[in-house]
Amino acid sequence: MQLIRLTYASVARPGLDYDELTSILRQATIRNDELGMTGILCYSGNAFLQAIEGRRSEVNRLYLRIAQDPRHSSCELLSCSEIDARDFADWSMKLVSWEGTLTAQRRALLLRHARTASLEPWTMTARQAQGFLLALAELERKQPAA
Repeated sequence: MQLIRLTYASVARPGLDYDELTSILRQATIRNDELGMTGILCYSGNAFLQAIEGRRSEVNRLYLRIAQDPRHSSCELLSCSEIDARDFADWSMKLVSWEGTLTAQRRALLLRHARTASLEPWTMTARQAQGFLLALAELERKQPAA
């Protein structure tokens, strides 16, 4: 089975609230699990940064739907490449949101990988985005379950 990882950035619709965000997560978790896709979705302020892993055809179809979703705009593809192994295999979709809770650890990750103190994924290179998401996933795996 040929796997790919697609990473994109987008701007959240003004007024996107927590209920809508958790609705996105619930729907993505169910659908991705059914399709054998994995990934991570990072949200802060007005920014989304997401990596999706799975079969090429499934990831492409999902990205086309995402790009047309009215809950965000300015969807920008940062990278899409074949992979030998998944980096986010733990989650059908992991949401990392830090509205008002930008911890020192997360701020340090942003500064190290993107050289900025706020999430601005559209300014990141593909390498910076991937490094940041990998480090963020590792940090999340170490967090105690809520």
